[in-house]
Amino acid sequence: MGDGQPRHRASRRRITHALIGLAAFGALAASHAASRSEDAAKYQAAHGFSTVLFIPFGEHDLGFSEAAYRGYAALRRDGYRIDVVRDADSLSESQMLATIGERYAAGARGFILAGSELSAATTAAAARYPDAFFATVAGSARGPNVINYCVDCEPLGGALAGQVAARTTATKIVGFVGGVESVDGVEAKRFRQAVLDAAPDAQVLIDWTGDWGDRKRTRELTERQIRAGADIVVADANDTVIAAASRCRHVKAIGWMTDASHRYRNVVASVIVDTSVIFRRFVDAAAAGRFTGGDYVVKESDNVWKIVWPHR
Repeated sequence: MGDGQPRHRASRRRITHALIGLAAFGALAASHAASRSEDAAKYQAAHGFSTVLFIPFGEHDLGFSEAAYRGYAALRRDGYRIDVVRDADSLSESQMLATIGERYAAGARGFILAGSELSAATTAAAARYPDAFFATVAGSARGPNVINYCVDCEPLGGALAGQVAARTTATKIVGFVGGVESVDGVEAKRFRQAVLDAAPDAQVLIDWTGDWGDRKRTRELTERQIRAGADIVVADANDTVIAAASRCRHVKAIGWMTDASHRYRNVVASVIVDTSVIFRRFVDAAAAGRFTGGDYVVKESDNVWKIVWPHR
């Protein structure tokens, strides 16, 4: 009988510890269940929120419109309710407002407009539909229900393109054929600096067409840079840079804004804008009631600008 009491105390301790463990497990399980329930609610809200994307041109321009379209396609694959309107650059402001009005009447409450040229229409639409949410990519619209995502306020693309060029050039002469200097001048300067940081003895050639659509001038400037010894050229202006470079076996091109390697075999890499990151952030925030308007500068940590190497 003398040693029965210690055994009873030990047994009570084991039972107490077991009950504490069960309680902790229950609390943990309840926490996980609550987290899963919250995640499911966020998923349902975001995927039930109807959004429309407007792109300036078609989805195969190997430039800004294609980059925006690829973001749309990524969200569609993930189950988001998002539609696209192509060739918005050809619409007048009144036509844009009419189209937005039709989509609003059909239930859309999120509108993404890609391109600075769509800013005025965005401002007008945001004032007309104050309970809807608007985002521009590279735009400058105004309104409490508008957010502008600036993808090139920091020259992230130029830095990445410079890294690729410095890494892959054999002649130590690289080129940047740009479209409009007032738009991408900072990208070209950052490209030059990134190349020289990695290869101080390199030569960097920079030229501007002055017009994104001037393919004749683009070809002439690309050929001139190649004659000057460039074996890597950045296709900032348009894909004519890549086409012109493809005529010289030793010359490679760097795609700009979207992956160009699926169309051209002489692309050494592409510096892309992953617009799906921006679109997801906008839709998720608007759907969850966490929308904040204003200007947002895309930073390196956002992982929007990326290097894509060819998969062959």
